Amino acid sequence: MKEKEIVERCVNPFIWIAGMPALLWGVLGLVASTLLSWASSYHYHGLLHFGPAPNPAWWCYLAEHLIVWLVPALIFYLGGIVLSRSRIRIVDVFGTVLFAQIPLIGMNLINILPPMKTLLHLNPNMPPQELLAQPGMVAAIILSLCGLPFLVATLVWMFNALKVSCNLKQGQLWIVALIGIIGGDVLCRMLINLLY
Repeated sequence: MKEKEIVERCVNPFIWIAGMPALLWGVLGLVASTLLSWASSYHYHGLLHFGPAPNPAWWCYLAEHLIVWLVPALIFYLGGIVLSRSRIRIVDVFGTVLFAQIPLIGMNLINILPPMKTLLHLNPNMPPQELLAQPGMVAAIILSLCGLPFLVATLVWMFNALKVSCNLKQGQLWIVALIGIIGGDVLCRMLINLLY
């Protein structure tokens, strides 16, 4: 396999995986991500937001992950039905969107590291100087920044999941992607807040 082809597959894995295989790999990723979130006590507050929350029950972590998957997948599916001229298969949309969230496991692995536990127990009302003086705080900030590439990879994969599964192009693609990701994040946050 040529270097260019490897890069293309890394940026857009949906040129070689979709449908039921993507869904099955995505379910494995969802299980792993849920277990890691539960172990680290980090919650998904939305598609783009992570942090502590007052409900430590295992089912809360699972519900958060299901919401973060199903809300944008449903928005993408409806956008595809309305705007695409192609036949849209629900398994392709839901499978690729779930597969696209696999990179978030990288963030979960970072959140399980000891310095990240520091962030769970901080008082957000502390002055910035006191916050930075807390043991492990600088390491936690650096680790948080290390998680950004995983979030970016997820967003790129979600965009490509929409592009491939719904066969949308140009303006329509960007409209549905923005509604699904930004609007989906807002809707996810509203639904997840009901769990607390």
